[in-house]
Amino acid sequence: MSGPWGHRQWRNILFAQDSWKIRRNITFNYGMSWEYSSPIYEVADRQVNINTYTGQLIFPGSGEYGRALYHSYKKQFNPNLGIAWSLNSKTVIRGAYRLSNFLEGTGANLRLTLNPPFFTESNITYDSTAPGRITTGFTDVVGAGDLTSKRSSPTALPFYQGRAWDLDLRPQMTNQFNFAIERELDKSTNVQVAYVGQRGTHLVIPHEANNPLPGVGPYASWAPINDRRPLFGPLPNVGNIALTESSGTSWYNALQLSGRRRMTAGLELLFQYTYSKTDTDGLGYYGCGGVNSEGAYWQDAYNRRGNYGPACFDVRHNFTTAGVFNIPFGKGQKYGAGSTKAMDLVLGGWNLNYNLSARGGFPVTILASTQNTNSGRAPRGNVRANRYQVLADPTTRNVDRWFGDVGAATFCAAGVNNGTCAYGIPALGDLGSAGVGTERAPGFFNLDTSFGKHFRITERQRIEFRAEMFNILNFVSWGPPGRDITAPASFGAIGSQINAPRNIQFALKYAF
Repeated sequence: MSGPWGHRQWRNILFAQDSWKIRRNITFNYGMSWEYSSPIYEVADRQVNINTYTGQLIFPGSGEYGRALYHSYKKQFNPNLGIAWSLNSKTVIRGAYRLSNFLEGTGANLRLTLNPPFFTESNITYDSTAPGRITTGFTDVVGAGDLTSKRSSPTALPFYQGRAWDLDLRPQMTNQFNFAIERELDKSTNVQVAYVGQRGTHLVIPHEANNPLPGVGPYASWAPINDRRPLFGPLPNVGNIALTESSGTSWYNALQLSGRRRMTAGLELLFQYTYSKTDTDGLGYYGCGGVNSEGAYWQDAYNRRGNYGPACFDVRHNFTTAGVFNIPFGKGQKYGAGSTKAMDLVLGGWNLNYNLSARGGFPVTILASTQNTNSGRAPRGNVRANRYQVLADPTTRNVDRWFGDVGAATFCAAGVNNGTCAYGIPALGDLGSAGVGTERAPGFFNLDTSFGKHFRITERQRIEFRAEMFNILNFVSWGPPGRDITAPASFGAIGSQINAPRNIQFALKYAF
């Protein structure tokens, strides 16, 4: 690296909003904002971009792309609308729509400052037609130069890793809309049913821009991986190019039910249930920890739609409930108000609390990872299996066989469909036909509780005791199962849990 680098950006927003009371019981809100996220430039112009269509290098200057090396976008007009309609004293209807824009920070390791000659990263890819040799060591890696450097010999392999930003990179557009009906059941209790949706377009995602193309004829006759890269001509010494572009999409649709009973007679209750579906074709830069979903890069760099499916955080059913119960016994309470001081000391001032969470499992994407070794069709990995039919629900599940009694004999050999197997290995040179998120990991369940008591000494002094029990049932919520059919011994095996074991703690507090 030539020294510390610093990116700069300006963000400006103009906003106007008003409300209109159409009738006594109907209020309409409306507004409009205009945002401008200036292109990100380096403070000392230490960066270079790559035109991934032509292989031309773009340097900071006063030309078409300026110092930031990609076009600016100035059409971030964002309307927002909302309405609240009181049908009567107990029922309210609400609806809203908003369009918003945001240019996320992108991957920190994919900035244009990390291109040669300002920074050099080497990563040589071999295949069966051009295998590496241990005697070569690291002598074929060059640690300096620029992206236009020529190969040292016709048989040399490309070693530079490039970064590029789409020349028309722009902020994502997020359309959010909801419709809800809220009803009061009594003075302390209300319920709500709502539809919530979100449509995202132009999501900023990483994309392999120099992905090797399929060869011609039988796989055995294909040219070496690096000779099949689309930018082999203008940039023969460049391997993978991580392109930051705004081409991702997402859909979220949810039915939400919720209710609340405000504190009455010492009892307060909350609950919420969500039935939802989230689909996307881009994992994004930050992904989902502890979830065996698809990778950040598409399996097929030339087929974005092939990666469209359940998002890594997609959950069909999600339920939470919580409650507080101040037991109404003792002085000043509904029951036992005339009890003796000794009885009040023992039975009065108790309270109970609970918090319960339960949800379904996250998606699991089935891989055939070793098939990436030879063909090079997916240099970023993420090669999926072929899917021939739905994997049968197992009669029994356990941590060693979450998908049931499946093993090597259950999976079809490379390029073979025997009519009975659910998954198979893609033939050499092919990519897997399975979509993302075709299976599901175990769900999640957790119950936390606590109880406490106030011991009043005088009017101004009291002692508070509390016992808190996290995961009181000591229920194990398992992590995602193994999902690589080229490693059948570990397929479906679970080796982790996503919640902590039971934990109990006590507290004593003196208030004066």
